[in-house]
Amino acid sequence: MPDGKPAGYGSLLALPAPRRLALASVPADFADWLDYAAVVALLVFAWGEGPFVMALFALALTLPYVTAGPLLSMIVDRSPLGRVLFLSNLGRGLATFALLFAPNTAMVLIVVFLRGCVDSAFNPARQAAIQATTPPDLLAAANGLHQAINQTSKIAGPALGGLLLAFMPAQGVFGVNAVLSLLAAAIVLSVSLPARAPTGPSADFRTEFLAGAAEFRRSRLLLAALVFSAIAYFAFFLYDTLIALLADEFGYGAAAFGFSIAASGAGGLLGAVLAGRLTARNPVGGMIMGAVVAGAIASVIAVTAILGFKPPVLLFFIAMAIAAGSTTFMLVPYRTIVQAEAPPDRIARVFAAGEAVTMAVMLSAPFIGSIIATAYGTGMAFLAGGVLLLVLALAALIVQRAGAIR
Repeated sequence: MPDGKPAGYGSLLALPAPRRLALASVPADFADWLDYAAVVALLVFAWGEGPFVMALFALALTLPYVTAGPLLSMIVDRSPLGRVLFLSNLGRGLATFALLFAPNTAMVLIVVFLRGCVDSAFNPARQAAIQATTPPDLLAAANGLHQAINQTSKIAGPALGGLLLAFMPAQGVFGVNAVLSLLAAAIVLSVSLPARAPTGPSADFRTEFLAGAAEFRRSRLLLAALVFSAIAYFAFFLYDTLIALLADEFGYGAAAFGFSIAASGAGGLLGAVLAGRLTARNPVGGMIMGAVVAGAIASVIAVTAILGFKPPVLLFFIAMAIAAGSTTFMLVPYRTIVQAEAPPDRIARVFAAGEAVTMAVMLSAPFIGSIIATAYGTGMAFLAGGVLLLVLALAALIVQRAGAIR
């Protein structure tokens, strides 16, 4: 990582390719969150589906990144990035448009899964494009900017979706989503991406498939960042899906829970902007700091719940905002490390392999958290996640001080 003072967002946005790539991410990310709100509204409010279908919906959203992502990343690494970004946005738009004609729950879930498969190619391609168009000293700023766009979409997307749903059925929102994806595809056409260096003849399938995973064995920093990220996400999701239950135990009500989600989004947005500036010189240190803050917040909330106290609702909102902001101090540096360490000819496979590992580890966490909450109370699930984050931060600090990672 560069030792000088990290450059800011002004320097990044002065460059045409990163600026247009960020602009293309705006409709792409908004389409994701509008799509999420519309599918949930269709399944729950229009068709009256219950918890089992919603669990299948969550599985359909995440499974593509574990299964299709690593396979499609091989194609991404050997294809022109502009073409991949255009076709993946086009594919996302067509899949979303297909939801207009889905006649039942099973077909909706199938289309959601297929759309996720296309998205599992889009995300590695976007990471490769950021690497290809961004100077090394601006990588942290670029990742902070893209995460800020995602967090803004997370705040405004569902709100806009709710507004649209007040005037049109969920199927109508799918049409709007499809147009947004097509707009992203059109903007991508204007991004000037450097030609990729020749990759040489393909090796056998196994070697090509494992090329991304092999980079984690080559680079100690990459491996450490992946292990840290996977454990951190596991810790988060021990309690993340239980926030509504905790709010109910505190007696806040549904409206307050909605505001807590908005507070989380605002905290995530601010955290992304700060992380893009503050973690460039020491990304591992940023990840450690994020884990300390997130772990401390979760632990304090847990002890409060276990002791039966009801904190003022404003403090709860502030805690949710700080917790969400601290998570970006782990996500932004992780992506910066991947882009700095991975060779350009296999960055998509490196990113997809890391995403698959993180998702696979994360999938079990909500179930384990629910078991802990059922047996010992919701507060104990928060305490388990918080303590795990603090232990993770301490272990990473010891390893960094020992000089094992930069």
